Parts: sequence; structure tokens; C-alpha cells
Amino acid sequence: MSLKQLMMDDIDDVFLDADEFAELHDINGAQVLCVIDEDISKQRSGRQSGNYDGIHMRQLTLFVKETDLGYRPERDQKMTVDSEWYLVIDCTATAGMLEIELGANQV
Repeated sequence: MSLKQLMMDDIDDVFLDADEFAELHDINGAQVLCVIDEDISKQRSGRQSGNYDGIHMRQLTLFVKETDLGYRPERDQKMTVDSEWYLVIDCTATAGMLEIELGANQV
């Protein structure tokens, strides 16, 4: 078995296991098994979500299999997560897993 196959098995058996980390979320109108993390986005940006001159900034990181999402999002692309609009800040792929940084300004 190749290293790539072992990594894919770990993604399915551990990280995207609904009994461990993953949950179903509505992503662009489809139910997708994924992990949403708001804390890692705060750490990377160096600031907490909150009010800045009357604007509330919300950031989150979405971890999902590219095959489950069906495409690789591009920077500044609009996405909905659980019926809320976000813009893609960044998207990286490793071994078939997408890490999507999303942000939204809310008044």
C-alpha cells in the first residue's frame, strides 16, 4: 500500500469520521461531511473575531475532501456554509484534503 493511500485511509478513518471530528454541514446547498474550525483562523490572523469600527469579521477554516466537495475553490470565490455567505481567502490541498480559509464581514 502506498503512502498516499495510507494518508487517504487516515483522513476517512480518523479526521473525517463522524464519530470523532467531522459533521455534516450545508456547503453551497449540499450536505458535506467536513470539519469547521474557527480557532485556527483566529490564531493565524492574530486577532479575535469581533467588532472593528462597526463591522464584525468572522473567519473559519473548512477541512473537506476535494472529492466530497467536487471542486477546488479559488481565492475570492463566494461560498455558503450553513446558509451564510463567505469569501475564500485561501485554499490549499494535501493528499486530496482541502483546507479552505473563509472570511465574512458582517455589519
